[in-house]
Amino acid sequence: MVINENLTPAAGTPVWKDLALPIETLPNLRRVDSRGRLYRSSRQDLLSRADTERLNDLGIRSVLDFRSKSEYKAASGDKIFDQNSSILEVIIPKGQSSAKGICDVSTKPVKMKYLKAIKNKEAPTLDGCNSTHHSAITRKRFLLDFFKFHFVWTVFNRIPLYKRLFSLVYLIVDILFRTHFRYFIRYFAKETLNPAGLLSTYIDMIELSGAQICLALRILSDPANLPAMVNCAHGKDRTGIVIAMVLSLLGKSDDYIAEEYALSEIGLDPIRSRVHQEIVERTNMDESFTHAKRETMDGLLQYIHKTYSTVPNYLESIGFGREDQEKLLQSLRD
Repeated sequence: MVINENLTPAAGTPVWKDLALPIETLPNLRRVDSRGRLYRSSRQDLLSRADTERLNDLGIRSVLDFRSKSEYKAASGDKIFDQNSSILEVIIPKGQSSAKGICDVSTKPVKMKYLKAIKNKEAPTLDGCNSTHHSAITRKRFLLDFFKFHFVWTVFNRIPLYKRLFSLVYLIVDILFRTHFRYFIRYFAKETLNPAGLLSTYIDMIELSGAQICLALRILSDPANLPAMVNCAHGKDRTGIVIAMVLSLLGKSDDYIAEEYALSEIGLDPIRSRVHQEIVERTNMDESFTHAKRETMDGLLQYIHKTYSTVPNYLESIGFGREDQEKLLQSLRD
């Protein structure tokens, strides 16, 4: 697959045909910047071998995956793209779960736990791919769980006490039958996420998952990790928030950021039924959680401006300071 690195998104409005990369088994894949240093997509677990080779043409060195270890392992697919990857779970120290000061890693350094490690000299080839110059590629997949205990506990405590007590029934069933908390998650969605709505959940993510946002941007600030891919399950929510922060630092307008976010409506069209099954049927979330409407991102940006004045101010509040921001910009522009 040939990528035109000179193709620059329009200054005013992002256009799907200018940014999208046509890889059939990787929906919602598109370029974020004009230089091909950063991409976003849905999960790569279902990539075919042929499409894995096409994706390798991008030279991706790292993948920022905003799923938990259990979410990653439970996801369907052969995960062919990860056959030549090291999988690292990012362990955030306790006490750094709140939004303020979470990137002060001088006293409590972030740890990387290898779930699968591959040394460069031992990198396996992708069997079945008709190429040799990609066979030695190794990359890192960083698993950055957005929904740690602090997030769930804070949001869950907003519902009445009697409903919290009732949830113990679901927890007991989940533990006894080892359901990976399926029934508790469905109850959690019904009682907390659905009444609040998607925008409120986004606001909770920037306020309660600041550590993950900050660390994601730090990983992107290292030129050795670029080109990079950012994904979650569908490349819409967790991915959309982090990409919005990057685009804002790159000087894009709020209109551009909201329109770029809304491109996921087009990107997810080929797997609309799967998105519905994974979000609505499996987790009991409202149908609105399957969409990427520009007004959702508009609302999030308005909240940031009202609360922090600017995106750089918000990022500074979570520990990603002005020098860090400049380093990220330099990495993406090199």
